[in-house]
Amino acid sequence: MAILKIYTFPDDVLTKKAAPIARVERELYGLADQMLETMYDAPGIGLAANQVGILQRILVLDTDYDLEEFEEGAEPPTVGEVVGKNIIKNRKPKIIINPEIILKEGKTAISEGCLSVPEFTAEVPRFEKLKLKYQDIDGVSKLLSADGLLAIAIQHEMDHLDGKLFIDRLSPLKKEKVRKLLREERVLRELQDAEGQPQSKKKRKKRDFNP
Repeated sequence: MAILKIYTFPDDVLTKKAAPIARVERELYGLADQMLETMYDAPGIGLAANQVGILQRILVLDTDYDLEEFEEGAEPPTVGEVVGKNIIKNRKPKIIINPEIILKEGKTAISEGCLSVPEFTAEVPRFEKLKLKYQDIDGVSKLLSADGLLAIAIQHEMDHLDGKLFIDRLSPLKKEKVRKLLREERVLRELQDAEGQPQSKKKRKKRDFNP
């Protein structure tokens, strides 16, 4: 499977609302597999279709897997799967189509990051628990009760499907400051790419919240 491009702020596709999937067809199997591989490669714990340039209401999640760095030239692991430069173990992927939150409870907040907003984190208010109605990859309607990190990740990814980033939930003043900073960093990255200069980036780790 190919690793998909992850769009980043301020790419326009991230501001658009994804359309409901009227009929779950076999072509979604390939898309879901590519999204999962892209998520594990990043690595993150969730990915919405908007983030890979597709405006359909599908997202993938895995808040439980373990990650190890795979060194080039090393022997393939006997346990786990190599995805990019990572060894993924204990995979428990979830493929969620046409999600709808039907129950919300409590309040919580943790420091969130995002694969589409590189190198920035912020605390965002979220519901602590939720019940989700959705369709699985076979088109079967299901219910999912979630709390903790899974509940937060679901809310984060559903924001993407509605054309919102987690920074859009910050105060207006802080949001504008962050947007200005992110635009400046985006220009710098593009200049470095154009000049062939190495970019200074922090190593992403799965334990960071990077949906």
